[in-house]
Amino acid sequence: MSKVAFIDCQAAGISGDMFLGTLLDLGANQNKITSAIELIPKFLRGCKGFDININKTIRCGLAATEVQVLSDDTAENRTGKDLLVATIACTRELNLSEETKDFAIRIVKTIVEAESKVHGEQLGHTHLHEVGSADTLVDAIGSAVACEDLGLLKNCQWFCTPVALGGGHLTFSHGAMPVPPPAVLEIAKNSNFPILGGPIETELTTPTGASIISSLDVIFSNFLPSVKNIRVGYGAGMKDFPNLPNVLRIVIGERELQNGQPYNLVEDSVVVLETNVDDISGEILGHTIDVLFEKGAKDVSIIPVITKKGRPGQIIKVISSPEDVQKLARTLMDETGSLGVRLTPTSRLILKREMNVTSINIGGKIYELRVKIARNSGGKIIRMKPEFDDLKKIAKETNLPLRYLIAKVF
Repeated sequence: MSKVAFIDCQAAGISGDMFLGTLLDLGANQNKITSAIELIPKFLRGCKGFDININKTIRCGLAATEVQVLSDDTAENRTGKDLLVATIACTRELNLSEETKDFAIRIVKTIVEAESKVHGEQLGHTHLHEVGSADTLVDAIGSAVACEDLGLLKNCQWFCTPVALGGGHLTFSHGAMPVPPPAVLEIAKNSNFPILGGPIETELTTPTGASIISSLDVIFSNFLPSVKNIRVGYGAGMKDFPNLPNVLRIVIGERELQNGQPYNLVEDSVVVLETNVDDISGEILGHTIDVLFEKGAKDVSIIPVITKKGRPGQIIKVISSPEDVQKLARTLMDETGSLGVRLTPTSRLILKREMNVTSINIGGKIYELRVKIARNSGGKIIRMKPEFDDLKKIAKETNLPLRYLIAKVF
């Protein structure tokens, strides 16, 4: 079996303390985590100690683990360098695995880089204000130690839903700002997060929470992947909302292996668009297929059917990335005259694809040829295929049969 972890933050977002609470709810060793946290004052200027409270609580009817850390912290205006140096020193003292050290340092570095960008300051000299508090190191180091204890940093694939950010306004050191705070948007932009506004007017995802997701190299999916032997953990946020359980949920489970090895497939999210037509010609259908591919469709198929009143017709089925749905739906309507398009969000298992450019020598002349390479998640090449349109173009320019070029390439 290979391990899988799924972060469900599409409703209440994610913060550092919620993530840590969820890992504790899953059974991470509490003594090991608190011992690591208690080492932080040794390396962080102005921090004298912590009062750590880990309790079970209820959020809108759901039982969850809440982590409250009260720090005796007198330092003001810590810089990014202060936090990074303390994180590196603390993880070294704790004798953690390299994966765990890297995870904790990436969390803090991602926050520092985002803050330096939004404030227009140099990386090491950025004044961090709220995220410069000792709590940030508690979340980063505590979460890293908890992940190591649960075996979630090595041979584990992380998945995550789109991230709920909240809405409204918040007040902090720079005054009133709209939610999400700038650092969260900067991290989401750099990591290409799928994000969701709402569903309530309050801050749901913090810079530390966004940084944790960024540092885990997650695959984003609307749906839980196929797993068995699951365990579920719930981490509570500090606020209690009347109609929304303020909890982060993480599901961990196992996937079957093939000959002792993971199947090494990648899961992503797509949307299937469908519409029925019974009054357009084959030429229009062919043109529609061409236009859909030009607009970014991943695949297009035509299925013959019998429609109302016994008419022969077709189902046009299009596979789209979530961000292209509106564009491709409108293209379907414009090109076919259809009045509606059905949408089915779904996930799929795929091999990683990449497009490389090579060259072939035909009659002493060099032609460029794109080659699609499919790899599994371990990097092994599974399939290589030349781009058909490039072969057609070369055949036309050289006046050679297409089948000759295909045989030459393969």
